[in-house]
Amino acid sequence: MSHSEVSAVDPQQLILLEMSYVAFADNASGACRARLINTDVGVYLGVSGSTANTVSVYSGTSTSMAVASGRISYTLGLTGPCFPVDTACSASLVALHLAECSSACVCGEGLLEVTAFAAFSAAGMLSAFGRCHTFDRRGDGYCRGEGCGAFLLDSEVSTKVAVLGTARELDRAQRVIAEVIGLDEAHGTGTALGDPIEVVSSASAK
Repeated sequence: MSHSEVSAVDPQQLILLEMSYVAFADNASGACRARLINTDVGVYLGVSGSTANTVSVYSGTSTSMAVASGRISYTLGLTGPCFPVDTACSASLVALHLAECSSACVCGEGLLEVTAFAAFSAAGMLSAFGRCHTFDRRGDGYCRGEGCGAFLLDSEVSTKVAVLGTARELDRAQRVIAEVIGLDEAHGTGTALGDPIEVVSSASAK
């Protein structure tokens, strides 16, 4: 890419490219880009939204999550399946669940975008106090954060990540989590709306 092309690409996609390559670099098989050409490796992304706020000849593709996974595959020369998954909070986990090929790069990313941040603030979902007091009477919302992570799943190479199993189910997250690993999970919204839902859901899963 030229400098003008890179500057026009959504920061989300640049980070996804970087972290996906790092996933190969950290793997015992090595990360030399030339060694990845024409390898049957899939790319599964857990992503949502866009941070871009400018319009240019590149913005149509640079802000498309449908393009993001293909950009990684094309840049690294991979030939396996590739597609993004947007299931909001569970996107990364669902992407992992769908990665059924013998070798795949699974990447999850979430950046703070202005539009969503403003909308969540207007809806009263964010903590004015700046702290998330989950299951606490002081709870007045949650605090948003951002990050990106990627790892390589490979049935033939010894990797640093071991996945024993995955599961997914609509609207009954507590139950499916309890069935798979015997633990409870909560979003931890720290709100009068979200916390009771989490508690009831957790209780019904037992």
